[in-house]
Amino acid sequence: MGIEDKIKDIEEEIQKTPYNKATSHHIGKLKAKLSRLKEESLQRSSSGHKGQGFHMKKTGDATVVLVGFPSVGKSTLLNEITNAESKVGAYQFTTLDIVPGVMEHKNAKIQVFDIPGIITGASSGKGRGKEILSVARTADLILVVLDTLNPQHLKVILNELRNIGIRPNEHPPDVTVNRKKLGGVKVSSTCPLTHLDEKT
Repeated sequence: MGIEDKIKDIEEEIQKTPYNKATSHHIGKLKAKLSRLKEESLQRSSSGHKGQGFHMKKTGDATVVLVGFPSVGKSTLLNEITNAESKVGAYQFTTLDIVPGVMEHKNAKIQVFDIPGIITGASSGKGRGKEILSVARTADLILVVLDTLNPQHLKVILNELRNIGIRPNEHPPDVTVNRKKLGGVKVSSTCPLTHLDEKT
């Protein structure tokens, strides 16, 4: 039985099992097993590409990712500014893998990635969008490439980036600590903290 079959069986068992106090422990174990299987499946699929795919090693002084809809000129731009030879075509989705290139500027080596074009709904997984946009998360600079006839695409792309937690052109929120005479320090979080040092 393959991993995909095991995942399907566990998902079906979770759906069929009524949730109550007696079954909560069993469902918790199933969910943990499901999570492990999904992670293993993802690792197997990413290792099968042998260097191609959506996880690239960063080198150089900075990284830039070209983000845009299909057929807006990302590959052409990459070929012009770097030593890369990204495939260019007069049809959509010419680029199916990440194509890296290196641009030298004032003795700095800047790595530029041409990623496959994204579509509306990419942040929710359409067209392998989550994998594609994950590359943008680790970049030092995101360069949005647009078709001059469709400037409204900028709003869609910024929305897709925002949906995966990237906040382009925004400053991080200010965090302030106000000293009080009594009460000590209260730490609040939106998720469970795995380690909190008393001295910190």
